[in-house]
Amino acid sequence: MQTDTEVMAYALDLLMRKQGLPMEVVARIMAPPLWIEIDNMEPKEKHLYTTLRQCYSSLLMNGPFTIIAAHKGEMIGLTDRIKLRPLTAGVKSHILYLSSEESAIHLVAKNLDRVWSPRGGEPVIGRLKTMKPLEILAPEVRK
Repeated sequence: MQTDTEVMAYALDLLMRKQGLPMEVVARIMAPPLWIEIDNMEPKEKHLYTTLRQCYSSLLMNGPFTIIAAHKGEMIGLTDRIKLRPLTAGVKSHILYLSSEESAIHLVAKNLDRVWSPRGGEPVIGRLKTMKPLEILAPEVRK
């Protein structure tokens, strides 16, 4: 492996393709909540995140990163937990746009329905559904 990008690609392949984990779990492995946040969770959620942190500690991505990856009809955008690298998401109709810069999204899509910058470690996931509109999993966003 010669680059950080290769490490991310192999990690995503391991977690999603080989182990069959959903993107939401992969995001929480690569950019998990801080221990102080886990300590304040409800017992069931605390157990889940503690287990993920312990089992996959070597896949916690430290340092600045933004990833945008696609896998079997779904796409994820994710940054490091303290957001040292930018990520912007936009939606127009049923199309999800992800980029490191908002201006790039505006170049390819005018009059977006929504645009936002997710918090650090907060995944934005878009899924294609057969004969249905795109499902977008994201926090509350500004219009």
